[in-house]
Amino acid sequence: MNLIGKNVVVYGAGVSGTSAYELAKDMGAKVIIYDDDPSASRATNSVGVFSGADVIVLSPGVSSEKDFLFDAKLENKTVISELELASSVTQAEQIAITGTNGKTTTTRLIDSIFKAAGRSSRAVGNIGVAFSSIADKLTKDDVAVIEASSFQLEGCINFAPHVAVLLNVTPDHLERHGCMRKYVEAKSKIFARQTEKDFFVYNADDDVICGLLDKIVAKKVPFCLTHPMTDGAYISSGFVCFKGAPILSVEEMDFKGRELENVLAAVAVAMIYGVSPYAVSKAITTFKKDKYRRELLAVKDGISIFNDSKATNVYSCLSACEAMDGDFVLIIGGARREENFDELFAHLPTTAKRIVVCGENEKEILLAAHNCDFDSVDTASDLKTAFSLAYEYARAHRLKNLLFSPSSKSFDAFENYEKRGAAFERIVKEYD
Repeated sequence: MNLIGKNVVVYGAGVSGTSAYELAKDMGAKVIIYDDDPSASRATNSVGVFSGADVIVLSPGVSSEKDFLFDAKLENKTVISELELASSVTQAEQIAITGTNGKTTTTRLIDSIFKAAGRSSRAVGNIGVAFSSIADKLTKDDVAVIEASSFQLEGCINFAPHVAVLLNVTPDHLERHGCMRKYVEAKSKIFARQTEKDFFVYNADDDVICGLLDKIVAKKVPFCLTHPMTDGAYISSGFVCFKGAPILSVEEMDFKGRELENVLAAVAVAMIYGVSPYAVSKAITTFKKDKYRRELLAVKDGISIFNDSKATNVYSCLSACEAMDGDFVLIIGGARREENFDELFAHLPTTAKRIVVCGENEKEILLAAHNCDFDSVDTASDLKTAFSLAYEYARAHRLKNLLFSPSSKSFDAFENYEKRGAAFERIVKEYD
């Protein structure tokens, strides 16, 4: 993309927007940052700046559905996401990962595998490092492993990674996208511009994804937890396999249940690039999960206490529940959003012996529990009380585990899942 002499407005003054501003300026553009917040650093909140723009770059937090952005497109202004801007200028090989759950873990796994194989790899995007902050500094010998959220993909037009990974698609962020159809459309931007020379790695167990396959022209590489795949990655006889060849033992790694989908996707990508099984095994068996992703906090009175605050939807919570080794008590609840808790209780493992509910969506969760005839439920007014109830129940009934996996956004009581996770960690540490 040639921006020399162009008038560029970057919408959003956060990390991604600031990085896009610096990149566009380095590319020779005349750049202004706009932000809805008048106190935002280096930004203007005068909408008049858009009238003179040739190119508008959207930060992930800005919806491309705003009315004036439609008007801008009708006036032949280019409206793109920060992700697309970065992608258009980099020389690096691009691997992009999206999905409702598991994006960060899979991105980190792939990055770790490439590093173990001696490749120059950078994990960027929604993972916390704005792609535009380093895009122009990467060379053709580098690999950019991009975690791409639906917010970032939404504003893409020509984004075309060499390898696109779609992990799963379940309802999420509908308050932003409006409906499931538009959410799926946003996710689909990851493969929309791929060619026959590219690769599409996908979850063959996901019905939504399988319904999109006719639209894909890239080479399709499946992964599957439920049965062997002659043309992809799967589990067989206790081994992660790819096209009939065993790669590593499941027992050697800290992934269980649906978490193995992340491993299968990463292995599929590694095999596309010809990475040795030794490097794959080394990276995965030494991999450390993100903080607050089924993190073992402590063992008290023989009870293993796990912090899964990052579980902000039902399907992420179910993944953590399926990974529990033995009976457990579960703490859930948070902000009231469009979560389907009937789905949670319908698929809850029998090892979940009791649930403690804490959050503004308490009524919705209790109704779902009633609908599914699950009556082993307590309620709590705050997280500290919820932990006390859960812990004392686990101790009295000699349960092996206690899992905090809210299955909800944190915005009812906490700014984000990190602060919620930190609060739970403090509660566990201070509990007598």
